[in-house]
Amino acid sequence: MAVIHPRSLERWEEWRNSRRPAAAVRAALSGRLRRRPAVPAPAPVLHSRSGDGDRRILLGMDAPEETADVAAGQDSPLGEALLAVLPYLTSPVDVLAPGDQRIPALEGPEWERRPLAGAGALDELGITAVITGGWAAPVGRRVHDWARRAGIPGAVLQHGTVTPFAPPLPPETTLLAWSQADAEFQRAARADVDTRVVGSQRLWQADRDARTAAPREPVDRPVFLGELRRLDLPDRLAARAALRCVRSEGALYRPGPLEIDRPSRLTHALMRRRGVEFQDPPLPVAEQSGPVVAVLSADILEAAVRGLPAHVYGPGMPSWVYEYWERYGMRRLGRGDTPAPPVAADEPARLIAQILEDGA
Repeated sequence: MAVIHPRSLERWEEWRNSRRPAAAVRAALSGRLRRRPAVPAPAPVLHSRSGDGDRRILLGMDAPEETADVAAGQDSPLGEALLAVLPYLTSPVDVLAPGDQRIPALEGPEWERRPLAGAGALDELGITAVITGGWAAPVGRRVHDWARRAGIPGAVLQHGTVTPFAPPLPPETTLLAWSQADAEFQRAARADVDTRVVGSQRLWQADRDARTAAPREPVDRPVFLGELRRLDLPDRLAARAALRCVRSEGALYRPGPLEIDRPSRLTHALMRRRGVEFQDPPLPVAEQSGPVVAVLSADILEAAVRGLPAHVYGPGMPSWVYEYWERYGMRRLGRGDTPAPPVAADEPARLIAQILEDGA
């Protein structure tokens, strides 16, 4: 199965809204019943740092909750991947982020912070290249729309594994992909999109951490990584896979990062009544000590890089899930461990900085 909407962001947004219709209706009714006027979002803030040379790089970084809501498969933190590029950029840099988002990495004395007001505010900066995680969230959309009008080269950084429900890439942009397979999958045969394979910063860092980490006492009990509230996987399928794995393997259940809303809490209560034991506190992959299992998650690849037994599990899943497993080399539970994907010696963040500054 290919990307469902390879070109039209509007059609993709219609699909996204159809995946969360109840939430949209509740929000609309709540506003009408309370008769509260709509509160405008705060203006995005520009964080600027001086540098050397005649190039100037703009990073567009959306809020984590916005990124999670639109990712549909991009399941790694976008902010961490983008911020990792900053130490390697010697050119002047601007980072555009939501006004209500606190970013500790941009709070040092070398950074100037000011609201970005007016449609033409970016025109005055002398930007020569932009990079974002895509244009399906507000900041990314603003950056790519402006860059296209201004004739400025734009890049999109892949920040997680990708399913057919990922948003389309912006027009006339370059995708910085984890692998050639991911590059071809996301490009979707579009002639206006170029690709460069840079690797995964997340997996590169996990590989370096694993080389220096103190050994842990291994445990045999597996942990099932919860994935409720994904846009691309119905909750009933995610919950069914978790219940079956917990019952057959005696696994613990680790709630996913999106499982904080009311539907998730109701599902958790039902799971507990059915005897599911939760990992408490829920641990990131970097702190796990035993086998991990999931349906769709870059955590499986990170676990494999860290030397943990890692598997996928999902009886009765749509065919695209099995294609996803094959593209990433993920092994089904009971068929051997997922092999660690190759990690290049060059740090992806350094390669990305070079691409942006060289104008390649």
